[in-house]
Parts: sequence; C-alpha cells; structure tokens
Amino acid sequence: MDVSEVVSLRLVNPAMTDWDFKDQLLALQTQPVKEIVVLPNHLERAKQLLARTTIKIGTVIDYPLGNGTIAKKAFEVGKAFQSGADFLEITVSPTMLIQQSEQAQVLQQTLHSLAMAWGEIRIRVDSRHLKELQKIEIAETIKKLGWNHLVLGEGDSFENAKHDATIFAYDAGKAVKLQINLIKPDTKQLQELLLSGADCFGVFTLENLDLTAKLRVV
Repeated sequence: MDVSEVVSLRLVNPAMTDWDFKDQLLALQTQPVKEIVVLPNHLERAKQLLARTTIKIGTVIDYPLGNGTIAKKAFEVGKAFQSGADFLEITVSPTMLIQQSEQAQVLQQTLHSLAMAWGEIRIRVDSRHLKELQKIEIAETIKKLGWNHLVLGEGDSFENAKHDATIFAYDAGKAVKLQINLIKPDTKQLQELLLSGADCFGVFTLENLDLTAKLRVV
C-alpha cells in the first residue's frame, strides 16, 4: 500500500494563523492526501478550501484533555457533524477508562447512538505519560467497550511509539484499528511501526514522507 493510504495529516495547532492554514490546505490539493484533522473552528473553512478534492475532513472533540462531561462531548459531536465533518476524534481521559467504568459505559452507549445517526467516531487517548500497566488496562477497556478505532497520543518519540504499538495491538486486539501519532516521521519509521502492530498514523507534517512510497503489510 502507499504511504498516503495510512497517513492522516493533523492541523491542530491553535497558534496557526488563518493565512498559514489556507496556504497548507491549498498545497494539499496537489498531493495524494487521504484525510486531515483540524480544530473545530477551522472545520467549515477546510470544507470550503477542499471542496473540489476527495480529502476527508475530521475534527477533534473535547480536545486535548478529554475531561469534559458526556453531555459536552455529545453536544460537540452533533455540532461538528452538522458543520460537515466526515469523521470525529473524541478525546477520552485515561482516568475515565481506568477508574470510572460506569461512566465509560455510558459514554460508549452515547457515542454508539451518535455514530449510528451521524458517522464515524474515533477515540483518542493521550498515552504519553501513562505507565505500562495503565496502557494495558486501557487497551483491554477499549476492546471490551467495542470501540474500533483508537488514536494514541499527540506525538511521541519513535521508540515510545513503537513500544505503544506493540502493547496496544496485542492487548486491544485486531478488531481495534490502531493509530499512532508522530510529530515528524519518515517512511522507514512508518514501516517499522506497521510491523509492530500499528494500522495508520497521524502526522503533523508531510515533510519527511513520500506519499507514493510503498509500505509492506503483514
């Protein structure tokens, strides 16, 4: 498969100016990018600028900490889909997944209903500061709740990302599509992470990537 098939470009820097945002999106019109993720306030602008492309546009919910109430998450989900999002990425706090099992189940039921009505919803967990046993417990909880797309972190070192890919791929199982976020990866690193258990990647720049390069999948 091509690199472009497994890469999601993340334009979620709140300091990005409208001018820079516009320039980056216009540049994407000539590249084989499959999808991008933007902040909610950039969603409608992104839809306008990429209207003539096939690029899917997602946005983040309760980002970056995920400490909002279930009602807040549900409200933001509805608003984002109404604004034209193709998919959503909802941040869930590790505390809920590890210590608040009943709340996690309520959230799962709420998101399941919203996904059935509106479209694809992905779960994001910031794994950068978690201990190994916590990661294992979260992976098992994600699998138990039936969430099928897990996004990890917000850019970590390659070695930590590789370790996380191994842990979560094993404990969450193949039913869960595993996305690893990296700041500035190269094609070789993506290949290694695929072989370690990752299924796709969030990247903050395409600078080191050849989107037409082939990756080996086992």
